[in-house]
Amino acid sequence: MKKEKTSLIVHLIFILLAIACVVPFFIVISASFTNSQDLALYGFSILPPKVDFTAYAYLFENPRQIINGYAVTIFITVAGTFLSVVFMAMAAYALARQNFKFRKLLTGYIFFPTLFNGGLVSSYIINTQYLHLTDSVWVLILPGLVNVFHVFMLRTFFKQLPDGLFDAAMIDGAGEWRICFTIAIRLSKPVLATVAFLGALSRWNSWYNAMLYIRSEEKYPLQYLLQRMMNNIQELLNQMEHVPSMVSAADIPGENLRMALLVVCIGPMMIFFPFFQKYFTKGMTVGAVKG
Repeated sequence: MKKEKTSLIVHLIFILLAIACVVPFFIVISASFTNSQDLALYGFSILPPKVDFTAYAYLFENPRQIINGYAVTIFITVAGTFLSVVFMAMAAYALARQNFKFRKLLTGYIFFPTLFNGGLVSSYIINTQYLHLTDSVWVLILPGLVNVFHVFMLRTFFKQLPDGLFDAAMIDGAGEWRICFTIAIRLSKPVLATVAFLGALSRWNSWYNAMLYIRSEEKYPLQYLLQRMMNNIQELLNQMEHVPSMVSAADIPGENLRMALLVVCIGPMMIFFPFFQKYFTKGMTVGAVKG
């Protein structure tokens, strides 16, 4: 009986924590469908006092621009995540193999840059003067192709695979390339899915590199495009405070537009997360228990 009560209390605590995590998301959606005046008067709530599409109408006034931003972001996310996972998996496999002579040297070479940051100036010079990636979509993919933390996550998982699998494959005549892609990677779906999701989430939300290197509007990713739209609205509101205008400030979306931007940005990732959920917990606990 005591055990059942304890279990019930634990379940109630986690239910309350789940509600606390979900409620803010519904408040954001509600605020995005609320008029800016009602939002100022009544504040945030789970249900809007009156459904209003002003923020979304302003956001999608030029749908081609939004669609193009989505296309650029999807390409960056898909291509960058795929290439990143492939390169990091190959590096992690090499580090996990005991018969690799330069394993310790390569580990130090990969780990050392995490201790010191080269800074913005050096990376900007390399990307623009040497790699010539200015105003190229690839500048949003190539510089962040390898994440050291993810490489060590993959290496830890690969080291937990039985050596007998690799030895048997080598006896059958398989080379390192075939062992890596047909055995190690195929048996590492949890950690690969976790690394892929974390990388995709980072690339989907990235905007800083676009601000530094991208000059053409048609190459703006979604996050940077929406940020520029929000900055333009803020500048317009600041100008209207000093210069009379035919348009009222109340007619221009404010905080509700910010909430609409959040919905547009995080919506796709919320849809794809359940597909990774079954692998996510197992992948994040790699190396927590050693047998």
